[in-house]
Amino acid sequence: MSTGHATTTPEAPAGRAPVASFDFDAFISYAHGDRPVAAGIQKGLHRIGRRVGRLHALRVFRDATDLTASPDLWGRVSDAMDRTRYLIVVLSPHAVASGWVNKEVAHWLDQHGPDQLLFVVADGHLTWDADAGRFDPDRSDVALPVLTEPGVLPAEPFYVDVSEDAPWDPAAPLFREKVTDLAAPIHGKPKYDLAGEDLRELRRFRRFRRAAIAGLALLTVVAVTAALIAFDRQHEAERQRNQAIALRLVADGQSMLTGARPGGDARALKQILAAQSIGSTSDDGALLGAVLARPELLEIVEAPAAGVHSIVLAKDERRIVTGGKDGTARLWDAKTRQPIGAPMTGHHGPVFAGFSEDGRRVASASGDDGTVRVWDADTGAPIGEPITVPAGRVGSFDFSPDGRRIVTGSGELSLGSEGVVQVWDADTGAPIGEPITGHHGWVMSAAFAPDGRRIVVSSDTLPGGTVRIWDADTGAPIGEPMNGGQGSVLTAAFAPDGRRIASGGEDGTVRIWDADTHQQIDQPMTGHKGAVTSVAFAPDGRRIASGGADRTVRAWDANTHQQIGEPMTGHTDPVQRVEFSPDGRRITSAGGLEGTVRVWDIEVGSAHQSFVTSVAFAPDGRHFVSGGADGTLEMWDVDTGASIGESMTGHTNGVMSVAFAPDGRRIASGATDGTVRIWDANTHQQIDQPMTGHQGFVMSVAFAPDSRRVVSGGLDGTVRIWDADTHQQIDQPMTEHKGAVTSVAFAPDGRRIASGGEDGTVRIWDANTHQQIDQPMTGHQGEARSVAFAPDGQRIASSDLEGTVRIWDSDSHRQIGAPISGHAPVTSVVFAPDGRRIATAGYDRTMRLWDTDTGQPIGPPITGHTDMVLSVAFSPDGRWIVSGGMDDKIWIWATTAADWTATLCNKLTLNMSHQQWHDWVSPDIGYAEVCPGLPVPPDHTSAEN
Repeated sequence: MSTGHATTTPEAPAGRAPVASFDFDAFISYAHGDRPVAAGIQKGLHRIGRRVGRLHALRVFRDATDLTASPDLWGRVSDAMDRTRYLIVVLSPHAVASGWVNKEVAHWLDQHGPDQLLFVVADGHLTWDADAGRFDPDRSDVALPVLTEPGVLPAEPFYVDVSEDAPWDPAAPLFREKVTDLAAPIHGKPKYDLAGEDLRELRRFRRFRRAAIAGLALLTVVAVTAALIAFDRQHEAERQRNQAIALRLVADGQSMLTGARPGGDARALKQILAAQSIGSTSDDGALLGAVLARPELLEIVEAPAAGVHSIVLAKDERRIVTGGKDGTARLWDAKTRQPIGAPMTGHHGPVFAGFSEDGRRVASASGDDGTVRVWDADTGAPIGEPITVPAGRVGSFDFSPDGRRIVTGSGELSLGSEGVVQVWDADTGAPIGEPITGHHGWVMSAAFAPDGRRIVVSSDTLPGGTVRIWDADTGAPIGEPMNGGQGSVLTAAFAPDGRRIASGGEDGTVRIWDADTHQQIDQPMTGHKGAVTSVAFAPDGRRIASGGADRTVRAWDANTHQQIGEPMTGHTDPVQRVEFSPDGRRITSAGGLEGTVRVWDIEVGSAHQSFVTSVAFAPDGRHFVSGGADGTLEMWDVDTGASIGESMTGHTNGVMSVAFAPDGRRIASGATDGTVRIWDANTHQQIDQPMTGHQGFVMSVAFAPDSRRVVSGGLDGTVRIWDADTHQQIDQPMTEHKGAVTSVAFAPDGRRIASGGEDGTVRIWDANTHQQIDQPMTGHQGEARSVAFAPDGQRIASSDLEGTVRIWDSDSHRQIGAPISGHAPVTSVVFAPDGRRIATAGYDRTMRLWDTDTGQPIGPPITGHTDMVLSVAFSPDGRWIVSGGMDDKIWIWATTAADWTATLCNKLTLNMSHQQWHDWVSPDIGYAEVCPGLPVPPDHTSAEN
């Protein structure tokens, strides 16, 4: 056998009894990659020398079998070590790369000394340096750092080499003999005494086994029955365990999304998805809640490597560049997460990096070594010579718009130091012109103007920071410094037209300056709780994005200086960089220290209409139409959320209601101008003349199932039917309502019409005779605001401004069940195509889904609108809801768990790693890809040893 280049097996005095105060005889320290070796050693120590009737020969601690989940992982590990007599260390390249193994050995040596320390070589080799009292670091490839320190061990330690014993089965004679070498000193017996006892006990066990076989034959039927019972109980126990884990994952994930618990959005979404994949929770509301928590978040791009100091997504969103704490920069494919080229090396100290405007080059900088390097963004090859800044540390850099120059800002982190700005040739690394001086303090940022002829520089000059403009060619100052009392000015950027500058300060404000007069424009924009770390103008110059130390991203109107929407949250570290997409619809924000880039849709929901009063899906489900209080109709693509074709104009006042014909060829609209109009759904042109007759607003319109008739309800209290081809009114209006008719709907068979009115009644009419059928349905306290037929035509849902929804039998006119309540005033109600759900919208700015059988809500309220929601509609397949509101927004929402899952997965770029599953979910549940198709990242770090 091989025991390494070591002395004979260490043996404790014969008959030495275990110390009673120890809970474990041995603790196995190993890296994640050596788990099979550790498991084999543990099994061998359990078996060798075991007496019949005992479960284990030795009590052995290994984290995969003995360590429970705990936020204080090291505390649990070190406590277990302190309650153990011997430490067995598995050495391999995996162990050398694991900080945990080295930490555990260092702890053992500090607390226990080297006497009870045993080693197992799983791979590689060791060479002992007797003179230095350590393993030789140059000739040993598996020596832990702590074991290469001079004098760490008094003599060459005992170790066994099991590198050729895979799969490390204790039943294999050679491997069992090596494990016996380890077990002997722990048992306190000579190896051969222990081996002899082990052999005698093994023979004794075999005799017992032969006797037991006969007895077991008689108990087979009983055993099978018991096994089935045990299986059922085990299955139920596993189900309950999975349920408990799923509930924990959801609770923790929801806390992360609110910021009450650290972890970040990516982990939160993955945990909530994992809870669903376990299959032990039916709480689909958790998925919906996660979708609603980040409606504007499009994607979270995670760094594929550990130790990230900065991360930037290229404008084409195809590549990312990361700057590492190890002094390297790396290019990655943003979709596949695969590296592009070799790491870009040469820096000493943490690196920050960024792309040129055209994405063809990358620059990287290290504040520690004072250099900037330029690289080819396709290959990672260096371009030109490294740039060494003229003053201490690099604070910032920026490519010129054409990518041919770089400007750097640098200085010393000391009181009274002077910052320096320098322009460089990006091809050669040679300086262009003389250094630009004049900032008496650290240069926080330097950026080119869009024309490349000016540079804006911000600094932390005492007693207050400044913003200054310089001529990029001559280095001469342009105008006077701009000082707005922001404290240190951390960031500044030109508007696309070069006439304005935005700056972000230590005081949490964003300010806009006139680049010609150097005067501040209007009041500062406030809202950040802490320093503003990055600012950027949209391509059209109408909006500004800002990122802050408060970990939020905000959008601002550059003209009114008002914040647009709510802050975008989810970063777990200060935001390092914000940038608009070329089309201005998205903001990209980077949290370098957390290793993520987030992409936000700031146009989400924007309808470009004043008050979206009504929405309706096309029969194909691919488009929908909206009507606005500005008198226009807009067509929209469901998949992209983009408007299609020209606006439909013609109404002279606000549109109150829109409806698609079932054949998909026409659209009807009713407006406050008292007209009903029909539009060609393809050309967006009005067909023929408007239909007139209502005295006052037309509140509601609906097509008949045959697409040949239109019904309308008006402020004049009438219900009218129109021929959709001739645009003539059919017969006389229906006039039983006492007050305005607020909503109308055709039954699926086209033979009846339902109407809701200001008088609180719901009425049914014969569509052929125009006569009211039976008595009105009463019960609403106030206006019956909206009515809708179920797809089977046997039920009608109606809502009122008191906040209730009632369901009626359309034949008996009797109410079915109790009213559904939970909203403020309900403005709109609609059945799902399956008839089992209804969607409602209300003054409380929410939409809700309800089970029509139980009257109970499905999931949490759907939020997103910032003002009352006026209209809601289901897609024909029931998968989507579209809503319009007084906030000028349109939102499209998925309605099924499968679509909610897909929506969340679309926000992610990586699955959990196996180690994250182990740490976040459970080591007892098999790994699952929560988002099939997304890459599974490697395990960068491990909590296993």
